[in-house]
Amino acid sequence: MTDLTLDVWQFVRLMVCMEESLNARSGGRGSDLKSLYDKWEDLWVDLDARLVDLGKHDMDAFADLMMDQEVVLEEVTAREKELVRQEFDKVLRQIKARLAQTDDPAEVEDLSFERDEIVLTLKALGDRQHGNAGGRPGSAPAGKPPARPGGKARK
Repeated sequence: MTDLTLDVWQFVRLMVCMEESLNARSGGRGSDLKSLYDKWEDLWVDLDARLVDLGKHDMDAFADLMMDQEVVLEEVTAREKELVRQEFDKVLRQIKARLAQTDDPAEVEDLSFERDEIVLTLKALGDRQHGNAGGRPGSAPAGKPPARPGGKARK
């Protein structure tokens, strides 16, 4: 087991995709994906509430949390990493589909950034389809202390 470090926006994308996958399976009760979602649900609920609050009152702090901070997911098993890879593959397909439909330059720029970063994350996770670069699976940058205990948001 290792820790997995994701940018907050990536964690948001991951958890939303997991929710969609579970809803498509009628809740996915008893599944490995449901167990993983349950493992990270408290962190997700807290983070989502912070983002909603900041989105209403402080867009600079919202942007900082979303784009400049990280979440450390502790003690992630090989099977859980595989589930994360599968969900990020779905996110990547969604982004590519949206890119094919939009002509808005700002949206193209944002989605292209997300696509490229998710591809790097997949490589770091050892994704076979996108290449296995090794990357930094679970490594957190030095000098970024945890912002809160549990699964941790880091800055």
